[in-house]
Amino acid sequence: MRKVPRPFKMPWGNGMVVKEVSITSQYHEPTVQLLQFDNGDRAIRFCSYNKGKFSRSPLMIDEKDLRKLGNAIKKAKEISKLISRLS
Repeated sequence: MRKVPRPFKMPWGNGMVVKEVSITSQYHEPTVQLLQFDNGDRAIRFCSYNKGKFSRSPLMIDEKDLRKLGNAIKKAKEISKLISRLS
């Protein structure tokens, strides 16, 4: 597991990864992160890790792994609450 909180830097702002859920799939670790920017804004990042390194590729999740990731998200209340706004 990766240490949380931990810093991130983006061209439009810096902050901390304050929550993170991930699962292990056949090819990578699909991951959902709650980002807290230094100005107080929050965002959800859908990403993945491959062999322990952040992947800059689009997140792809095999349909057989969706329920597994969904169950992991349910355990992270803050992430789950924000994602519920999608519907």
